[in-house]
Amino acid sequence: MFAAENGLKSDPRLQGISEAIRVVPHFPKQGIMFQDITTLLLDHKAFKDTVDIFVDRYRGMNISVVAGVEARGFVFGPAIALAIGAKFVPLRKPRKLPGEVISEAYELEYGTDCLEIHVGAVQPGERAIVIDDLVATGGTLSAAIRLLERVGAEVIECACVIGVREVKINIWIACFIPNDMPFRDSVGSMASHFISLWSHAKLIIAVKVRSVRMTMLRLTSQKKMTPEP
Repeated sequence: MFAAENGLKSDPRLQGISEAIRVVPHFPKQGIMFQDITTLLLDHKAFKDTVDIFVDRYRGMNISVVAGVEARGFVFGPAIALAIGAKFVPLRKPRKLPGEVISEAYELEYGTDCLEIHVGAVQPGERAIVIDDLVATGGTLSAAIRLLERVGAEVIECACVIGVREVKINIWIACFIPNDMPFRDSVGSMASHFISLWSHAKLIIAVKVRSVRMTMLRLTSQKKMTPEP
């Protein structure tokens, strides 16, 4: 859906973005294929193309808040915010923000974690997007959405550069997935319908569950993608 409605199905920028992301096997532990965006940052064209694609989408949508998830959401978020005329709001791990904060806990595979936002950083009624580098299960993004909604923001979309298949989040997802990685609905009731499109050996799957959207740009690579913990 994201590619179709924005003319990105054959966008050559996506190939360069995909190729610029290095996959590091068995990091930080055995069995993990780590998606390393530092190599993307070394390639100024690929980095600019990544930011530009998001900017093209969100410019004109009256977004006033770009919320970046610690830590790699801080890499892409400020550049996008500046380009679309929005403020950047960091969503940080516990005890990283000085002053008064609001916290939102979420579950990990082994334990829990928390995101925090400064009190007063977002005003009721503001239109927000959430930025991170990668979505795996969707747990962190779910917490980010809840946190922003608690302070009265309207979360328009979540945007990630890299998407992996086991997404366990009840939001609208428009994701680009390599054609060797078929989507697996790991939560049986999650998907209400599927839309599949083929273009240049690329598979796009859109899963509509609710009004919030998640946009991801990862496609074309034949690399195995396994989420980091």
